[in-house]
Amino acid sequence: MFESILPPCLTLMFLTMIVSFYHTYGSIKLMRPGKDWENGIPSDPYPNAPQSLQMIKNNIKNLFEYPIIFYVLSILIYLQTISDSWLIYLAWIYVLLRIAHSFYHIFMNNTHLRGGFWLISQFTLLAILVRFIIII
Repeated sequence: MFESILPPCLTLMFLTMIVSFYHTYGSIKLMRPGKDWENGIPSDPYPNAPQSLQMIKNNIKNLFEYPIIFYVLSILIYLQTISDSWLIYLAWIYVLLRIAHSFYHIFMNNTHLRGGFWLISQFTLLAILVRFIIII
């Protein structure tokens, strides 16, 4: 678990899939009879969608922004067969912060706390990048 960069990378992918499935579930609920989208999902659904669904969608967008840098770094670390414990610990910290960010984004909508998780995750991602550059 702490010998390879792949487990944290796969965990973040799993988080993205969970949030995506949760979004699908929320959309399907709106398609039931008597609900807003009973005639199908509108071409531009989000202006009139419930805030909870909008928050999930925004979180999915977030999971495809800066985490892309994490994925690229993870692939490079893996391909270079780098086994550095600092990189792996930082990767796990980054993933745990992204999980916390997603949780607060979707369920709590506490911008201050969520923003703190986001900011610390950005510094963690920067630390991963700097550590990788030092190693190579």
